[in-house]
Amino acid sequence: MPSKLNLNSGETLQKGATGSQVKQLQEILKALNLNPGTIDGDFGNNTVKAVKQFQSQKGLEADGVVGKNTQNALNNALGQATTSAASSISSPTSSVPTKGFGGTTGKLPLPGVPLIKEFEGCYLKAYPDPLSGNLPITIGWGTTKKRDGSNWKLGESITQQEADDLLMLQLENSYLPPLQKIPVWNELNANQQGALLSFGYNLGANFYGSSNFSSMTRVLRDKKWDEIEETFLKYRNPGSNVEAGLKRRRQAEAKLFLTPVS
Repeated sequence: MPSKLNLNSGETLQKGATGSQVKQLQEILKALNLNPGTIDGDFGNNTVKAVKQFQSQKGLEADGVVGKNTQNALNNALGQATTSAASSISSPTSSVPTKGFGGTTGKLPLPGVPLIKEFEGCYLKAYPDPLSGNLPITIGWGTTKKRDGSNWKLGESITQQEADDLLMLQLENSYLPPLQKIPVWNELNANQQGALLSFGYNLGANFYGSSNFSSMTRVLRDKKWDEIEETFLKYRNPGSNVEAGLKRRRQAEAKLFLTPVS
């Protein structure tokens, strides 16, 4: 296996770049079963295509440029590939449920991301919360915090790429860790986790065990999957101006949860 990529702070690799680091990148892509073309240290069209393919697989912005986030995801994927290769020798029948997961950690359930985007919508200018008509001020794909954790203010704006990057950052850093504390989390497949990621992104990642979410907590704890659809539908703010939209979202989350991973 090739060694991990180590770019300097602020450094990127992109089309037209040449040298040993590009060659190392190409070796990593090849090790991950992607096709960067000839391993020649020249960042050409084939390498761009392979990088974009990898970024898409991991839920990253598919711009073909290798910066910090893509480097971290590449190194993480390389580490997983190395571990899998080693474990397959000692335990050929063991398997790790990695299909459908991505992000820089390789643990983010990607099926939940398009669901979040579908129902949140993307707004590049900050706007008031639809339910309260005020706080929290929201921007992008429904994000309520800046990278530094501070709040958005009306009148502020961001680019599309900033919105995409901010969503992935907050999903991994703020939403995934609390969800991983759900006792059955590691027993769930990517679709099931993705449905709960969307649910948590909408209603708060710490829902499990909360008094307001006793039904969902019980169903997850006891693995009552035959009750999961009706349980999702309970959380739609009946009588509010957002009930219809939340009902559609809960139905989509339930459908995803109950869809087997192919």
